[in-house]
Amino acid sequence: MAYQTHDLTKTSYCQSLLPINKANNDLSAFPINMLPEEMQIKILSHLQTDDMVRCESVCKKWQTGIESWASRPPLGYTPQPKKPLYFMFNSEVPYATYAYNSDKEKWIPFDIPNSDETDQSPTPQLETTFFSQYTLYISASRGLVCFMETRTQDKCYVFNPILKNRIKLLPKAPGDIADYCAVTLSTDVGSRQYVVAMVKSYHVESIIKNHIQFYVDIHLYKSETSSWVNFHTEKLVGWHGGDSDSCVICKDRLYVVANFPYVAGGTKPIHEIVAYDLSQTRQSQKKSPARTKVTIPCALTCVRLQNLDEKLIMVGGIPKKGTMTLDTVAIWELCGKNLKEITRAPDDVISRFREKFDPTFIASGCGDIVFIQSYNSRALISYDTRKNVWKIVSKTPFPVLDDNSHYFGGFCFEPLLDIVP
Repeated sequence: MAYQTHDLTKTSYCQSLLPINKANNDLSAFPINMLPEEMQIKILSHLQTDDMVRCESVCKKWQTGIESWASRPPLGYTPQPKKPLYFMFNSEVPYATYAYNSDKEKWIPFDIPNSDETDQSPTPQLETTFFSQYTLYISASRGLVCFMETRTQDKCYVFNPILKNRIKLLPKAPGDIADYCAVTLSTDVGSRQYVVAMVKSYHVESIIKNHIQFYVDIHLYKSETSSWVNFHTEKLVGWHGGDSDSCVICKDRLYVVANFPYVAGGTKPIHEIVAYDLSQTRQSQKKSPARTKVTIPCALTCVRLQNLDEKLIMVGGIPKKGTMTLDTVAIWELCGKNLKEITRAPDDVISRFREKFDPTFIASGCGDIVFIQSYNSRALISYDTRKNVWKIVSKTPFPVLDDNSHYFGGFCFEPLLDIVP
């Protein structure tokens, strides 16, 4: 007996799963509905990301089935790594949001629901997205993304962008509004548990002339216990930690970029990386957690840390000599106790964006790919660590905008169905 096979990754086959008779919306017209529900969802889980997003919107049954399967995946199921998506948004056009599919190398429309669960707007995709209401601290890890509102620094959300389901972390994040704040998310796909680390720095008066003092608070939220704990507090002289996009968890260590805003004889910022051992807890230790420092090899305009498959990656802006104007972008990997430079953006890639990139920029990575984005334009480049290839990403299909007058944001995440907050 001969069996007919189909390539489920092809959009044409995905379209054959849609209703034959759209006029009466007869669900019996779905060929896939002849199969048991568990088999339907298993088939859908093998689709490529953009096809998966389309299928999730077909009907409530598929959406509910995919979410149910994600919360209780089959015994022995091992999630297959997928190429990341890069989600980009613009503060002035919150209804136009897109994700770049690095597998197909194209942009797809992609919306994220409102963060306020009490909102009853009839058109959330137009009026009440995350990005029309708040500025956010953002961190992504595997299939989950964490948002914290910068305005109050106490409302924190974790969600799966593919399933579009989220939870608000309760109780609220501890601490007062800090001068500097950063959050980072670490997800364990095997156990389906996650940890959120929040680093807050508070400016305090110093008795030492021309020195600045900060109290640094580190708080951890563990999904396993659904609670926040104060992991560590210390007073730092002359520098602060907890700047936005400047901390990451890798191999059970929290890496925080320290900023030295004032240096004798100059005004250039200096950076250093401080690592805290998260395997220690306040209950199991009577003194401060083990802390080590990683020296950054040269002056940088900004520092961004990434966890790529449990490898600590640092992205930094290299300035032109004698200035803080961005010249190029370089990437380092932590090897032992030292940072090793692995690449610099070639001139043919960076030259087209040098004028559009500020000295500070967004860097977000997942799997083998690091994305680097300008804050004030749609300029986006990527680096594939496995292939050692830099690439200019095509511009997003946003409405026509004056690139120099709008704030752009973005983050990278892995499209996974099998993990929920």
